[in-house]
Amino acid sequence: MNHEDGRTGVNFRASHYRIARTAGVCPRCHGNTPMVALMLPPGHEALSVDEGDASPGVDVSSGSAIWESVPRHAFLFYVESLPDEATRHLQVLAPKYRFAASPATGGAYWANHCVRCDAFQEDQDLFCEPEGAFSPVSSAAASRIELLPVAEAIEVSAAGYALDPQFVGL
Repeated sequence: MNHEDGRTGVNFRASHYRIARTAGVCPRCHGNTPMVALMLPPGHEALSVDEGDASPGVDVSSGSAIWESVPRHAFLFYVESLPDEATRHLQVLAPKYRFAASPATGGAYWANHCVRCDAFQEDQDLFCEPEGAFSPVSSAAASRIELLPVAEAIEVSAAGYALDPQFVGL
């Protein structure tokens, strides 16, 4: 598991996944840069933790957390840990994808960086803002996102989770 910050709290897993690939515009240099994201298929599992136990470091072996099957696709973002093999796949497609501290949040996560100026590409902008690289507002915009299947199991720690991304065809 590749988790630069030492955290191991896996909260999503799947028997296979997709890598979403697109090009986005860097807010600093305004150049196009390759961007990647993880998409889990229907049937992936999410760790469900009792509300009272939702603090960092919760002991999932205590029975207060269970794995639940999710019947829909989902994008993961604010990814805190990745298996080494998934990291290699992502970095082949977007060489500047790496673990780094976010200037906006102060936290660290696996993020896209501009291939020209090396600027950090905030997940908030890519996944949560309309017209972000992975939050298209039309079918035409979504058609620019390529979904590449990866026939490997994956276990990930992520703080962001977008179910059924709008317009993203599967």
